[in-house]
Amino acid sequence: MSIPTNGTASPARTALTRRHSRSLMSSATAFIHRFKTDASGNIVITFAICLPIILGTVGSAVSYSMGSATRTSMQASLDAAVLAGIIASDPVETAKKVFDNNVNNFARSSAKEITATFEMSGEVLSGQATASASNPFGAFVGSKTYPIGAKAAATWQKVPICILGLNGLDNGAFDINGGPTFSAPDCAVQANSNSKTGMSQEGKSAVVKAKTFGVKGGHKTETYSPPPTDGSASVADPYASIPFPPYAACDTNAKGLDIKDDAMLSPGTYCGGISISGDSPKVTLQPGIYVMVNGPLWTKGGAIVVGDQVMIGFTGKDSSLYAWGNSSLQLTSPKSGTYMNMQFMADRDSADNKGTWVSIGGNDPDKGEGAAKVSIDGAAYFPNQNFWTFGNATLNVNSPSMAIVADKIWTQGNATVNITNNNPRNLAVKEPPTTTYGARLLR
Repeated sequence: MSIPTNGTASPARTALTRRHSRSLMSSATAFIHRFKTDASGNIVITFAICLPIILGTVGSAVSYSMGSATRTSMQASLDAAVLAGIIASDPVETAKKVFDNNVNNFARSSAKEITATFEMSGEVLSGQATASASNPFGAFVGSKTYPIGAKAAATWQKVPICILGLNGLDNGAFDINGGPTFSAPDCAVQANSNSKTGMSQEGKSAVVKAKTFGVKGGHKTETYSPPPTDGSASVADPYASIPFPPYAACDTNAKGLDIKDDAMLSPGTYCGGISISGDSPKVTLQPGIYVMVNGPLWTKGGAIVVGDQVMIGFTGKDSSLYAWGNSSLQLTSPKSGTYMNMQFMADRDSADNKGTWVSIGGNDPDKGEGAAKVSIDGAAYFPNQNFWTFGNATLNVNSPSMAIVADKIWTQGNATVNITNNNPRNLAVKEPPTTTYGARLLR
């Protein structure tokens, strides 16, 4: 870790303070000399009466200017010290070194016994600096020195985790491949894999940004900003206690619902899943819980799917989300109840859907490259599945709790993924787990 060395008062400010002090002292000297050369008795008497006042005024101004500059240097040094210390393995010792390196020469020449003490309490590092500032006019007014001090405190800055790859062993639990754009500007991305390449990348043209990236093992990346932090503690599945919704029994040979025209669907169990295709059929999902059993929710062609306050569950063989071609989904999650803020939920206890791929961006033979658009306000939860956004697809996910939780999370091709952590509907959800991100001063 590099130790900051730029927390001192600026050279320009220090020089200005020195010139101001010299100017005040020169004025006082000239004034005294003029009175000494005047032979008038009245003036000598008046001068003798006024001299203590003059000296006191000039001395106070000079002393204040010097003390203020010294205190400024001490405060800046103390701020830099606690900010550097809080993120170090040895906070107190690091803070001491940073403080000593930052106090400037003017402060040391105009004050004595400049010292600082630091204390770590919980997640807060506090510091206090003291010194004895010199009073150039101490022989005429006040004491030769007077005490000055400064205080500062810093703590970790916390940021919510919005993306979580649960896989604990494999490489590429969070992977970027090709030239996609991935953006999570206000939250963190975590991969629990202990692999040396648990967070990975192929290609150098991708734009990959988040508040911070963390991986239990190691990383092999090119354009992540900031670079991932290795050795980050694993994060528990935040949705592990939510039960999968009940659903009706299904015939394993059910073919599923095939929609090619405009339709309105009601909540319930959909044996064999739902396939929606055609030039531009619009399918509206009424509010409630939908469960795909032994089949996917599959949109192709120019299909359009909209729904407010819906949750879609997936269980059984080949049960997942496929958004292909130029299709689009625009959904919001329930505002209350067990599945509040849950948009998609795969059955963690279903052996048949383990390893299944969520596929956003698949090619459609009739519509060319996969340029599907998926926009959801709620969490996408696929604990045993791989969440794959690729081709020319666009995925927008907003969630006040964790946005995407999956076994692995891949963004590839020329896809665009935008993740936000807002709560425009004022949902009473539990806040997502957090991780640390740098430090901040406490005032």
